[in-house]
Amino acid sequence: MKVIHCAGEQGRVVLDILRADEIDDEIVFVDDDEELHDETVDGIPVVGPRSSETIPTDAAWLIAYGSQGLRLDLAEKVEARGGDFFNAIHPAATISASADIGNGVTVNAESYLGPGTTLADHVLVDSCVNISHDNTIAEGATITPNATLAGSVTVRPDAYIGPGATVLRGRSIGPGAVVGAGAVVTEDVDAETTVIGVPAVPKGG
Repeated sequence: MKVIHCAGEQGRVVLDILRADEIDDEIVFVDDDEELHDETVDGIPVVGPRSSETIPTDAAWLIAYGSQGLRLDLAEKVEARGGDFFNAIHPAATISASADIGNGVTVNAESYLGPGTTLADHVLVDSCVNISHDNTIAEGATITPNATLAGSVTVRPDAYIGPGATVLRGRSIGPGAVVGAGAVVTEDVDAETTVIGVPAVPKGG
């Protein structure tokens, strides 16, 4: 059984990936929104919250929330329950043979992962993202549509790269940092800092 944790927007994207990949495992949603329990979303049942007793202990999970920081928190709780994780990688994504991909990772359609790139556990790479060679993306990071990471970029845990942003070669994005939509990062970004603009500068700075 494959369990998608989130019956909302990103969960439905993960479901589309599994269907495009012709996965024939049983698929269910879990969601902590009680109004969704015992309903169906895109033809898939929402069986209850994460703690639902109907979910086998050997089920494979994917935490499909896009919110910054939430995936790692929920993954820790699933691990405590004994759950394992699966990856959802769209068949229309291009993945280098030398890329290294962790567990619980999502890569949407038309994205590119270049040689020597590492995606740690629970990373979300949205659609049409260009991740060039030798980039390191740490746990729980989110890369949103049309972002570009040049070579040897480091993205630290729980960082968020906004739509259409560009991170130039060799730059580092700190833990929990946010790169705004369309920003061009020419310098390293400190932890828990939001940067915007071209070139990117701290918001309010």
